[in-house]
Amino acid sequence: GLSVLPRGLGRHLTIGNPPERVDAIVSLERVDRILSHEPADMTVRVQAGCTLAALDAQLLEHGQWLPLDPPFAAHTTIGGLLAANLSGPLRASQGTVRDLLIGIRTVGHDGTIVSAGGRVVKNVAGYDLPKMHVGALGTLGTIVEATFKVRPRPQHEAALEISCDDTRHAARLALALRDAAEPFWLQVANDGGPPKAWRILAGAGGRSEDVTTALERYRAIAEEDGALTRPVPEAPPLRRALADAWAPRDGVVLRAATVPTRVGDWLDRIESASARIGTFPRFHADVAAGVLRASLAVDSIGNLAELVAKVRPEIERSGGSLVVERASAAVKEQLARVGDVWGDPGPGLPLMRELKRAFDPAARLAPGRFVGGL
Repeated sequence: GLSVLPRGLGRHLTIGNPPERVDAIVSLERVDRILSHEPADMTVRVQAGCTLAALDAQLLEHGQWLPLDPPFAAHTTIGGLLAANLSGPLRASQGTVRDLLIGIRTVGHDGTIVSAGGRVVKNVAGYDLPKMHVGALGTLGTIVEATFKVRPRPQHEAALEISCDDTRHAARLALALRDAAEPFWLQVANDGGPPKAWRILAGAGGRSEDVTTALERYRAIAEEDGALTRPVPEAPPLRRALADAWAPRDGVVLRAATVPTRVGDWLDRIESASARIGTFPRFHADVAAGVLRASLAVDSIGNLAELVAKVRPEIERSGGSLVVERASAAVKEQLARVGDVWGDPGPGLPLMRELKRAFDPAARLAPGRFVGGL
């Protein structure tokens, strides 16, 4: 009858609502084995406590990888990756964890072990239950094992940095790069200097000649637009650093989702609204996915509530969303007067409630942490 909160290494516990109650924390830290890797079939089966770094070292021996680069991958477990639906810059070309997950094993509210999906890539039998646990924050079951399809590791990776005049210039030029050649990863950021120091980081991966061709095309488009460019000597470390910047240990991170063509509008809107309350966020935007994050060091919670109350209804009316992705429990509790961290749950809430009742009828699994207080 105890309420249970699953935990890996705890690096991403600031995501979601504060649970309504926690009687027991179930640590998956020691459930950390790689159970099987079939290089020929390009699949791997791994326990939930295994870190992405440990898995990557195993796959590297066979020239393969699980192409996911969430914040602090060395301190992110497979269970945390799935439960929080984490991703990084590679999302632009490799998709999210949902696209790579083919099987899962969970422990339900009554201790029942449930397996779903399979160990082969072509598996379409029954409902796609593994996807249901992605992003559910442990509210439907405790993830103990997962099976993924893996991919060949690219031969080469390089990147180009492009300096931009302002917010809208960066977003517009990034869309032009995306349309010219599908990027390996593509980020717009203002984290390299003063609030107005906007830049584009464009990555290319694959065969050396393909990478060279892509970067030359990006450079030509940028220079035709009057933007300054410079090559990045070490692309993978930069990509990982960009992902880590999405999840600062202090402060608040807002995540907005919109269509790619409106990323510039919302970067500009949030930047302007933040300036009015005396703060200047550091932005990271995945233009290809239409996702942008604003990291704020907020001195006044009242000012933060004002910002959320102003921007969230506007972006929701346009079909997007604004989530308080990361913040301390104290900050979240004080923001409650303008809604929970998730905002409007949308028309799917009744269905989500039915799923919660079916899989956790007594509401013992991380109660209240998910959308709509589920």
